[in-house]
Amino acid sequence: MGNDQRKDADCTPNPEVKNPDWMSSIPDGRYISDLSIPGTHDSLSLYGGNLIQCQSWSLYSQYEAGIRFVDVRCRHFGDSLPIHHDLKYQHCFFNNVLDDTFNFLHQHPKETILMRVKKEYDPAENKESFCDTVSRYIKDAGSSQFWLSNYIPTLGQVRGKIIILQDYSGPFMGIPYHSLCIADKYNIPTLFDVGWKWCNVEQNLNSARHGNCRQMYLTFCSGSGGGAYPNAVADRMNYRLYNFLESKGKTKIRWGTIALDFPGAQLVQLIIHSN
Repeated sequence: MGNDQRKDADCTPNPEVKNPDWMSSIPDGRYISDLSIPGTHDSLSLYGGNLIQCQSWSLYSQYEAGIRFVDVRCRHFGDSLPIHHDLKYQHCFFNNVLDDTFNFLHQHPKETILMRVKKEYDPAENKESFCDTVSRYIKDAGSSQFWLSNYIPTLGQVRGKIIILQDYSGPFMGIPYHSLCIADKYNIPTLFDVGWKWCNVEQNLNSARHGNCRQMYLTFCSGSGGGAYPNAVADRMNYRLYNFLESKGKTKIRWGTIALDFPGAQLVQLIIHSN
């Protein structure tokens, strides 16, 4: 992919198109589960080279482009939460993620952010549980700014808030991540396996299209393996997704949440315009 900026995939620092207020036109009564939501996989993975880098846009730039689902991986180290992709520290902490997110939401108060929070890499030097550390960060940021219930809200209930998708054990602090219908076949041994990966993606997208609108669907287009780096997979998967969505014309279709590596800004807009 190099430093290309295409409509479907982008390895440059700045999105070609921005759409920071797209949720403002959606009625308050629509359930979050009834929307098509663009997202990113391993959203803070900007460092580590081709082997593990998954994004080129900063978190704030992702939000400006229209991304509304983010995948946040926290290592539990010294009762703090540095952001990691596997062993690679991503030069920020969970509180930095929350600060950037609330800065965006304060500027765009009719939007909401779905945030998967997941434990990443090996814990070390902790006196409290991962759940307790996350809870402390949320309390310090202001609990009223989060949706911490385990049922699916309407958009009107969560404008200006973060919805926690809880991918760790402990008392409920949001919607349980594994209550979603998830397609995440992330292990792609070689680029010859991209066709198999696409079949998994398309199947879940069609399930979201025809499924219960009160059920949340999440489809990961991302993947990597020993012979397939994230950028090379995105180069092929994003192209297929763009063509798939474009072929539906202007039909309004619920695709659920779609998580991408190196998304192109026009692909993000195609997902948004499905609503």
